[in-house]
Amino acid sequence: MKYTFLLLFFISTQLSAKIKKVDIYTYHDMPPYVINLQKETGLYFDFVKLLNQMNSGYSFNLIFIPRKRLDYRLAQNKLDGIVIGVNPKWFKDANQTRYFWSASIMQDKDVFVSLSAKPVKVSKFSDLTDLRVGGIRGFRYIGIDELVAQHKLNRVDTQTETQLFDMLTKERVDTAILSIYTFYYLSKNRASDYYIAEQQHDNFSRHFMLPKQNNEALYTSLNRMIESEDFMKNWNKMLLSYTMPIR
Repeated sequence: MKYTFLLLFFISTQLSAKIKKVDIYTYHDMPPYVINLQKETGLYFDFVKLLNQMNSGYSFNLIFIPRKRLDYRLAQNKLDGIVIGVNPKWFKDANQTRYFWSASIMQDKDVFVSLSAKPVKVSKFSDLTDLRVGGIRGFRYIGIDELVAQHKLNRVDTQTETQLFDMLTKERVDTAILSIYTFYYLSKNRASDYYIAEQQHDNFSRHFMLPKQNNEALYTSLNRMIESEDFMKNWNKMLLSYTMPIR
């Protein structure tokens, strides 16, 4: 009995040693992607759980990191993991040469949201001249930041999308840039109180991003997992459960 226990303990230890722990970072503290950091609820947490069911030899853990800290680690070549839900153009890597980029995990878009009682109609970015445009501190908004630099509009930043939505509701900004799915989640039964401009701020796909150094095997394994038929089937079901279109 003693030897059997020791053998099982040895096997368990060997199996644990072979599993590589990998941190997955997100700087998007916004529903439905991250609903509650402490309770670990939201689409990205569910995505990581799905990855951990794939028996890939990796154990994944989701961690929140502010965008500025993420940028610093990338600049210092000190990012020891993966970034979820990002796009190459946000990291000046449109040609995908600086980092490894996974296949798309979902489509998304950022929209201009205002109050229905005071709609901000946008057909081009210059229509925002002299207005207060809400965004998230540390985020880059292509086309908007250029107007800010020219002193043509006032960008008002908050820490989170939930705070930004609250500022819009209290009329502290004229319009806010929000992910369409974040807007759906936060507005829920009162969507008619808000107006979505015809002109989107951006339309994009979300991916995983990995630093290239020492990550080729992880990159290959990750792409193989998320492109597998079994994973896609379960991931699409998960997207639908969050009222998002399937991948």
